[in-house]
Amino acid sequence: MAKSLSSLTVVTKLVIAAEPWNIDPQVPPIPWRENIFQDLSKRPLVVGTMLDDGAVRVHPPIERLFRELVTRLKAAGHVVVDWDSSLNSTCIEIMDEYYAADGGEDIRRAVAAGGEPFVPQIQAFVDRGRPISVYQYWQLNKEKVAIQQAYHDMWDSIRSPSGRLVDVLLVPIMPHTAVPHGSCRWTGYTKLFNILDYTALTFPAGMASDDLDKKRPGDHAPRNAHDAWNWRLYDPSTMDGYPVGLQIVGRRFEEEKVLGAARQIQQLL
Repeated sequence: MAKSLSSLTVVTKLVIAAEPWNIDPQVPPIPWRENIFQDLSKRPLVVGTMLDDGAVRVHPPIERLFRELVTRLKAAGHVVVDWDSSLNSTCIEIMDEYYAADGGEDIRRAVAAGGEPFVPQIQAFVDRGRPISVYQYWQLNKEKVAIQQAYHDMWDSIRSPSGRLVDVLLVPIMPHTAVPHGSCRWTGYTKLFNILDYTALTFPAGMASDDLDKKRPGDHAPRNAHDAWNWRLYDPSTMDGYPVGLQIVGRRFEEEKVLGAARQIQQLL
């Protein structure tokens, strides 16, 4: 987290330069690759765009700013291709199974240690069921590896008209801007990349506008309960001036690519 992209880049370089893999065996021994960073900072990008995760549609200000940025990307000579959201639901379902695999025991212990009451929506989530068996957990791990492989293969299969691989994705962070405490019910736009262990960078893309982002009756036919809930949250007058964020996503261990692409995208905002 940083106030500027340049600060984030500097800190990332410094952390990697410290060779943390010599201290923590879980850190892969990958040095900073300046050539990749410079390449993505300068050449035309191939950007996969996913405005809709297939489950919960974003509020009007997010859609407006997303589409404006896509238009600017194209005008700057970058190639934009539509991204495939067909694997999203499976990724999210598997991630949710991990959250509740222990029947909520880990979260309950942490809450008890803190001496504060449960946030109601978190308690409802961890109280969904009993812990799964070790065997079931092994099967869940297999499902995770399988969906990671499927997403990897899908990324390789999506190409620009000239046959180039997609460099990074442009995706919303949430389906809404800031909402009242306890109102957030859908995190699929970020949860997706957690289960895939992908690199993601969030950035401010603009502000919601009561004038530009009106809520028109009949605009929205809900797909599911989460989608209906999200649409009811939208209040253009209350949210006027609220910041809107988007995210740039790369594959595993592609921090240099994401930071380099962000450098170019920032210049278009």
